[in-house]
Amino acid sequence: MKYSLIITISCLAILSCKKEKIEENQNSSEYNNGILVLNEGLFQQNNASLSWIDLSSNEVTNQIFLSTNNRPLGDTGNDMDVYGGKLYIVVNASSTVEVLDKRSLKSIKQVQLQYDGQGQQPRSIAFHLGKAYITSYDGYVNILDTTSLIITNRIQVGQNPEGLGVYGNDLFVSNSGGLSFPDVDSTVFKIDLFTHQVTDTFVVGNNPGDLVCDDQGDVYVVKRGDYSENDPSELIRIDQNGDVEQTGIHASTLTKNDHQLYISYYNYNSGQGNVSVFDLENEILLNNGLINSSEVETLYGFTFHMNKGYACDAMNFTNSGYIKSFDEFGDIDQSYHVGLNPTKIIYYD
Repeated sequence: MKYSLIITISCLAILSCKKEKIEENQNSSEYNNGILVLNEGLFQQNNASLSWIDLSSNEVTNQIFLSTNNRPLGDTGNDMDVYGGKLYIVVNASSTVEVLDKRSLKSIKQVQLQYDGQGQQPRSIAFHLGKAYITSYDGYVNILDTTSLIITNRIQVGQNPEGLGVYGNDLFVSNSGGLSFPDVDSTVFKIDLFTHQVTDTFVVGNNPGDLVCDDQGDVYVVKRGDYSENDPSELIRIDQNGDVEQTGIHASTLTKNDHQLYISYYNYNSGQGNVSVFDLENEILLNNGLINSSEVETLYGFTFHMNKGYACDAMNFTNSGYIKSFDEFGDIDQSYHVGLNPTKIIYYD
């Protein structure tokens, strides 16, 4: 969630949700042929969760972390990714990284991110050569050994770092400064992963968030601004030469799929959403209206897999959300009722 909005949203009275049957956990030792959804939950409500969408039956099972591990996931799930057969879930307000077996979703370890007795508020995770790199709002990137699952080092970066991307042996980190809104940061750091030193700094605009590196060495980052018409969210490119370029494309979240970048944008003022497709090889916009966005109330993210698009719909942020799939024509063909504020998706073949 965009952190500047968390305080506002958390102050809303939690609306009573429609009664929905919560299915019991599957009697299966492995998860296959489906979609795993990380539901962010609501800040300070300790209600982040996982949902499973079985693509063979289109059935949804909610609260699968709770039913599998007999404890809640925690407060505010921000990121999720798979590396080396393990699933890593970044839980921001709980200051933890949950490490699960990918197929069974059973807990291997809950990594506590505390420093000098203070929670570090982790945000995003990326991987390289057996290490996990985790941004934390205390101004550091934590290095987690993926074999021992021990934090081995910390790299000081900018104010409230968020997005991460790896190209070659370099790590790119966006520094949002989100906790000091409106006095935000505006930088992306380039870090040598052998020396752990910052080797370059790029000024990309106010409040940078999501970040993706392409296969040519270009870096794409969302400059979120202040969510107003005067400083709107926009896609920024840092090219291979280190030049910072505006693209003019509105953006909120980024997902890379092969050589295409899927860009979701939600305007918090108008309540309108949009999905664009950008060709990373030729650096051109292919489609500025991939889906019928009127089918999505609050576009909270978008991914693409096997000729289908999947939109995260946060609805009104206080009632449970949906994953909505779209066909090749951009029309909705399935709607899956999941948890509160769905934010990340992983596909299981």
